[in-house]
Amino acid sequence: MLDHTFRPVTLPVHWDGYPAPCDFFDASGRLLLREGAPILIREDHPLRPNRVFCESSQAQRISPTNAIAQLCGLGAVLSDLVERAVRGSYIGTVEFIDLARGFHELWAMDADACIGYLRLVRTESPSVRHALLVAAFSAELAAANGLRPESVAHVIGAALTMNIASMSLHDEMFSLAGRLSDEIRDEMLAHPADGQRILERVGGLPQNWLDAVAHHHENVDGSGYPHGLKRANIGLPARMLRVADTLAARLLGRQKRTPRAWSIHQARDTQRLIQHVFGADLERLDQPLVRLLMTRLGTFPPGSLVRLNNGELAIVGRRRSPNKGMPGEVLSFLGADGSALTHLRLRRIGLRECRIQGYVHDELHRLPDYDWQRVWGYWQ
Repeated sequence: MLDHTFRPVTLPVHWDGYPAPCDFFDASGRLLLREGAPILIREDHPLRPNRVFCESSQAQRISPTNAIAQLCGLGAVLSDLVERAVRGSYIGTVEFIDLARGFHELWAMDADACIGYLRLVRTESPSVRHALLVAAFSAELAAANGLRPESVAHVIGAALTMNIASMSLHDEMFSLAGRLSDEIRDEMLAHPADGQRILERVGGLPQNWLDAVAHHHENVDGSGYPHGLKRANIGLPARMLRVADTLAARLLGRQKRTPRAWSIHQARDTQRLIQHVFGADLERLDQPLVRLLMTRLGTFPPGSLVRLNNGELAIVGRRRSPNKGMPGEVLSFLGADGSALTHLRLRRIGLRECRIQGYVHDELHRLPDYDWQRVWGYWQ
């Protein structure tokens, strides 16, 4: 069976000079090294492979690490830390630091798998899923702004812990419909400051991490909470979290509110799509950061469900070269009759016989359970 899925691998240093065991590609699918050609890992070589891609069937024997299994493990660690922190149990600072660094390493290894899988998987805790996706989007923004790796990890840590005082409330709100009660609203307004106090009790966390947690609901126009700060008084990490938090909420939706869907027409114009996704919130956010994040993710971010003109249901797996706002390729997993395909089928978009007809993420809750990690070349 031909496996069309690709995944990243890191070549062992001791392979320098040995023949490549398979073809290696870059993130856009461009061939870097043919099977049998010598591997060059020397630091001074201009074509030195860093993170490379290969067919997932080959990747398993080169680098057996399962990024999605690691992602789920980090989610479990986050749940445990939140529970202990709310109880007032002792938590060492290093536990939070290690969590942030671990997520940073995972995002650097396979960001598309992290983002795509989190958009699709059904989890027991929506608040943990949301925090992980916000962390992935925040990592995108922090790296794009040229922050040093340590600072990127701090932004990630702030994203993971920004709702530490209200995770159970966020889980409860996932299934709520209609207006919030005054009690819930008051708790929501207090959670940034409460979260900061919880993390201060832990001690030893960087100030930029704490400030980002305290200010992640502040808006550049002064309409946010709890302090009503304006642009000049809101640090860059907090502004990143605000944008990432808003986009994650739009893409994940709630039990009574489907994810924000868009049309092919909107996807062809980035500014029109941004206006559709963010709506009135756009005026309250750091708009250069909004555009930067949407540009990095593309008009159909990893994990987007699409319907093809042949009736198949497909997933956008990785960020490839787009074609007029469309992803370069998708992976079909359901046939036109709704039955699961025996294996993922690569469909290149832009050819006469294969086009995207629509964005159908709102159909996710009606689909049968599927082993989504296979889309990114991982298996249980």
